[in-house]
Amino acid sequence: MNLLKVDALAKAFGGFNAVDGVSFGVDEGEIHAVIGPNGAGKTTMFNLITGHLRPSSGSVRFAGADITGKRPHVIARSGLTRAFQVTNIFPDLSVLESVECAVSARRRLSASLLPWQRSAARDEARDLIEQVGLSEMQATTASTLSHGDQRTLEVTLALATRPRLLLLDEPTAGMSPWETRRMVELVRTLVRAKGVTVLFCEHDMETVFSISNRVTVLHRGRVIADGPPEAVHADEQVASVYLGTRKR
Repeated sequence: MNLLKVDALAKAFGGFNAVDGVSFGVDEGEIHAVIGPNGAGKTTMFNLITGHLRPSSGSVRFAGADITGKRPHVIARSGLTRAFQVTNIFPDLSVLESVECAVSARRRLSASLLPWQRSAARDEARDLIEQVGLSEMQATTASTLSHGDQRTLEVTLALATRPRLLLLDEPTAGMSPWETRRMVELVRTLVRAKGVTVLFCEHDMETVFSISNRVTVLHRGRVIADGPPEAVHADEQVASVYLGTRKR
């Protein structure tokens, strides 16, 4: 059953169709990748799904509800959360303080908390930090973390909202091979242990084809392939326009 359903989604900027009639579904509990060359429309599509842009036409449904064109905070509160390609953290706060802020925001707690409220928010933040492997860095200022740890922290901030569906925009961009492997394992853990469904776009094809249950390929704003990784990898059109090879 589709947790997310995108139907004939389109966005035009003047005479340019950045997203042109895109349709696909994301099933609950799966890891679903979106790939395509630069300019294929991936980030624009993510912006449409999360309410940062309004579509020219088409619809987006999440958990059976129409969320087309709703404001980002409304969509996030429904259980669809996004971690951005550009790291989006609280640079001057510690890791623990950052996650605690995100937990408090989800609980809609004000700055003037009762002691038991502060303690509960902090305990939940510590649990999340431990789950993603940042416990030894909880007192570290976020801006001083390595790039990989900053991306992990951003995912942790997204997890603090308790999403059903997590959108990741280039989660391994700029990471070392070791950091990439750690991020891949974190995504697997989110799905397996926390029941989070993941939709991500990524340029690292090794990551895409090793972790995904399904892959959607965009080219010039349109879907040119959608299916299991093995089928997409073997698709002649995908090989021609994106993977850089052509079947003989």
